[in-house]
Amino acid sequence: MNALEETLDGWKPDPRALEALFTKEERASLEEARTAVSTKDRTVAYVVYENPFARAGGIFAVATHLPPALRKAGDQTILISPFHRNLSSTPSYQDLAFVGEIVVPFSGSEVKAELFEYFDPLGNRWILVQSWSIFDAPGGATNTNPYSHVHPDLLLRDGLFFAQAVPQVLAHLDLQENVVVHAQDWQTAACALTVKEALLDGTLKSAACVLTSHNPYDYPLHDHHLTWITDRLGPVRWPLGWGTVYERMIPITDAPLSTVSPGFARELTEDPLQTGHFARHLQSVYRAHGVVGVNNPLFGEAKSPFSKGATLESSAGVPDLIVRQKLERRHRMLDALESYKDPRIEGGLDGGRGKPLRDLPDETPVFMMFGRLDAGQKGFDLLARAIEGFARGSAKFILTPIVSETTPYSEDLVSLAHRRAGDVAVYPFRMERGYMEAMGGATFAVMPSLYEPFGAATEAYLAGTPVIARRSGGLTDQVNDYADGPEEATGLMFREKLPLGSSWGTIVNASGPEARVEVPLYAMIAEALFDSLQLGAKLWREDRAAYGRLLGNLYAKAISFTGKSAAEGYQAVYAAASRGR
Repeated sequence: MNALEETLDGWKPDPRALEALFTKEERASLEEARTAVSTKDRTVAYVVYENPFARAGGIFAVATHLPPALRKAGDQTILISPFHRNLSSTPSYQDLAFVGEIVVPFSGSEVKAELFEYFDPLGNRWILVQSWSIFDAPGGATNTNPYSHVHPDLLLRDGLFFAQAVPQVLAHLDLQENVVVHAQDWQTAACALTVKEALLDGTLKSAACVLTSHNPYDYPLHDHHLTWITDRLGPVRWPLGWGTVYERMIPITDAPLSTVSPGFARELTEDPLQTGHFARHLQSVYRAHGVVGVNNPLFGEAKSPFSKGATLESSAGVPDLIVRQKLERRHRMLDALESYKDPRIEGGLDGGRGKPLRDLPDETPVFMMFGRLDAGQKGFDLLARAIEGFARGSAKFILTPIVSETTPYSEDLVSLAHRRAGDVAVYPFRMERGYMEAMGGATFAVMPSLYEPFGAATEAYLAGTPVIARRSGGLTDQVNDYADGPEEATGLMFREKLPLGSSWGTIVNASGPEARVEVPLYAMIAEALFDSLQLGAKLWREDRAAYGRLLGNLYAKAISFTGKSAAEGYQAVYAAASRGR
């Protein structure tokens, strides 16, 4: 029995929430329905707000890669998601298969919703829920973000409607028995309540509900919102949670809250950024209900970026072949970026003193950072501050932030790119060309996250690139630090020395990068990042044996995040959800 199974084996729910919400007879009925769920012919209904036509982050990647692993491990799966009809990425109805209509009781009315079916390239069956009065987010500046609504309360409305629709979808598909509803994030967390009420009114016969939190974001949930989906209202009914979706819904799920890495599970109850800022209001809920971490499965094809011979030689201290193969990737990157012309690119790279990028000397390191421009998480502005400390021409930087709207943080990157033109290129959009070449050719990928639930180090590994990362959350599980032992290292990790009375709230709530630099803690993080970047540059220039060993370790580390282990982890959570108490 592993550590996760031991934790789950001893888990028992805090009974106060269920006792307040449901009568003794109702609780007995729910217990019978929950424990009737078995591993044989079980269906996992993966309930997620993102889908192939509405993506905003890593949740979609998990949604596409975990269900195939669950099927391979013996479960049946179905994915249920809203049809976000106003997004530019959403297809026409004619491109999907119509599979029927349901009626959803919502806000005192019976609201019709249509169901469409789609099979993605990994064989996942998606059921998309469309209602003409719901799921109408305009998608922000890019018209692609399903979370970007005219008003945040409308996102809550859509989430509650979606949760109310899920049992009706399952019943329509004749999936009323032996179902685990696996909800994702606060937008779907109300399934914890709607599934139970569907069991009590006969819509469902046997089901359990578990919840995964991909980040600590939450939203206020008051009684006047709850009236849209239930008449179980008032402080007597909700003694453990009064103010937010998570405060109300986590205590009535059927297993501990799960999150996407053991490192982040620890941080939710230990790290000052979480305990004092993002998840301060949830600490008592976490302690009472429990939090467990299950690493995500590998995203992408598990193919080694280097030859077997090069990997073996690098582990023996002979880096020539693997470094030569890395240089081939580097040269492909330079060619791809040199020929990629787009007016949206800010700044640009050259080969030194205005020469063509293809002429960049091999000893000059190239650093790449990718991901969402989330000022509360990813740390693009931290990298910008570290870049300012580099001598001109001493390193090159590729930044590919996914920018949904113009903010002081996006403007900061644009300003940096123009001040350091030649050394810094910012691609504030999804690159149509050169992205994978840049990922594979960069000397290091940079991940200076303020917090990181899972992280994308494995994506860089499969491209053949080691990582420089802040010691945070899932990155602590993914990155073997050079300082802890060069023999197994896959990158460099840094962590500032946390001062007493840390200023996380000041950093996260700052109006922009200029306000952040006045905070001593922020300056300490930027300095620690700068030192790690300098060490990475030195390894590349002066110690090819050590750098080659990093390269040789990447593939083995990446493939340790298997679909099998992810499926086993969540199946252990499902087992806890249907276990007798």
